Amino acid sequence: MRHISLFAGIGGFDLGFERAGFTTVGQCEIDPHAQAVLKRHWPDVPLHDDISTLEGDAFGPAEVVVWGSPCQGLSLAGRRAGLKDERSGLFTEGIRFIRELREATNGEYPRFSVWENVPGAFSSNAGRDFRAVLEAFLEAEVPMPRSGKWANAGVVRGNGREVA
Repeated sequence: MRHISLFAGIGGFDLGFERAGFTTVGQCEIDPHAQAVLKRHWPDVPLHDDISTLEGDAFGPAEVVVWGSPCQGLSLAGRRAGLKDERSGLFTEGIRFIRELREATNGEYPRFSVWENVPGAFSSNAGRDFRAVLEAFLEAEVPMPRSGKWANAGVVRGNGREVA
């Protein structure tokens, strides 16, 4: 199986997925120092530098898109600007890329997406930012939990999709 790595950093997801038998077919990372590490360890993998200019068909099809969009706006250690933070707001660019990849492959790819972020993502903007994340993946409305807090584990379904 193939995977594409967005916000690739120094390739932690890539290394783990490759050890599990996946092939890295594309990476996107803006930081020049991280790019140098990626180029050294994955010299034959196409590397794009800016998520906002990365088109959905840039790397071809892949079963999985792995990514950890910037967390500064969601982190408990930050200013808690949430998805409105220009860095954490890049989450929407990752979703755009996934949608474009779906369009380019007639809905066949990706089959899965693995998004990693900080625990503060659950509580940012009184939990509404995590709701926005779920709704972006599902392309469907998601109700806020009655308790006002998201569970530590679970599945949300909508629009023929599942987010766990």
